[in-house]
Amino acid sequence: MRRTATLLKTRPVSHQRLSTASAGLLKPSSAWAFLASRSYSSNVPTDLKYTKSHEWVRMTNGVATIGITDHAQEALGEVVFVDLPETGATYGQKESFGAVESVKTVSDIYAPVGGEVVEVNADLKDKGSVNINSDPYGNGWMVKLKVSNQAELNDLLDAKAYEEHCASEAH
Repeated sequence: MRRTATLLKTRPVSHQRLSTASAGLLKPSSAWAFLASRSYSSNVPTDLKYTKSHEWVRMTNGVATIGITDHAQEALGEVVFVDLPETGATYGQKESFGAVESVKTVSDIYAPVGGEVVEVNADLKDKGSVNINSDPYGNGWMVKLKVSNQAELNDLLDAKAYEEHCASEAH
């Protein structure tokens, strides 16, 4: 069963895969309610593009480097596992290509643009929480996609529009 939240799409934590999960942790809906009650104050680099589902994109020579935003990692809490695709896989825009598991929830990650996976951040297998939580826009990147349709970039938000979107979610 999937639950839709204002921040990423989430599903309940798998207690079989995550030994640190406990019944006392926040449920996905209450985690998002808590975040929405707080003022928005995340780091939003101006050189990136963003989605309303809190992924970011950095374009370099037709290749999109993709990760989750600082806002998303704050809401998720400590990341303990990242499920990423294989190199060579292709995804359409807004299609789920992986998941991030934290101590609070499991959240799908969506492709901001369509394309072929040309590189996966292998460091996330070993240091997922460190890189995503401490450096979401640097070493916390997830995949690189060779973009199949450059026009899809027009659907993304600039930093100002993303900040406004996040602020509106908090109200």
